[in-house]
Amino acid sequence: MKTLYLVRHGETEANDKRIYQRKDTPLSKKGRGQAYLLQKRFEHIPIDILYASSFKRAQDTAEIINEKLELPIHTTELVNEWGKPSSLLDISIDGEESKEFRSELALHKADPYWKWQDEEPIGELRDRIIRFLEDMKKVPQDNILVVMHSLSLKMVLSVVLFGIESSHFADMDSFNARIANTGITVFQLEEGRKNWRLITWNDSAHLGEL
Repeated sequence: MKTLYLVRHGETEANDKRIYQRKDTPLSKKGRGQAYLLQKRFEHIPIDILYASSFKRAQDTAEIINEKLELPIHTTELVNEWGKPSSLLDISIDGEESKEFRSELALHKADPYWKWQDEEPIGELRDRIIRFLEDMKKVPQDNILVVMHSLSLKMVLSVVLFGIESSHFADMDSFNARIANTGITVFQLEEGRKNWRLITWNDSAHLGEL
């Protein structure tokens, strides 16, 4: 049986301020503290192979966890965060332009490859997450840890629960399933089964009062 541990990166200042962030946004002091708590958590969980998104906040989190695991870090862009419009980077998620984007996205939810500006269409995020899940089935190791992002993680949930042709992926920006920074989500693939099964969602007990 394969076990897939998916964790969201530690917090950034942009997370705290609710700002759309860039690929090179680093962890904040609080986010690094969260990553060290996650490191301690994985001292007691067997991990055979480690993956991380190419974004700096995911790489930073993986490097902190890996101080104990001492494994090669395999970078995969398949789990990168959903690519937002460049005009929204560094501005508030709650701003008027951001609201306009989400409103237009909702109006065009029937077309997963529709684009407002230069963002990654939701359908392309879905497609790479499907490829990621298929790739993980082929990994020879049984215990897989992947450091990724909130919306790419929610897309994994959508694909696993609702199937690859489901329309649920169209609502990823407002998908009502919270995932905390460094929250742990677990999927398993049992012998003889074709699809992953959700075991645990957003386990953040290691954070305590943080």
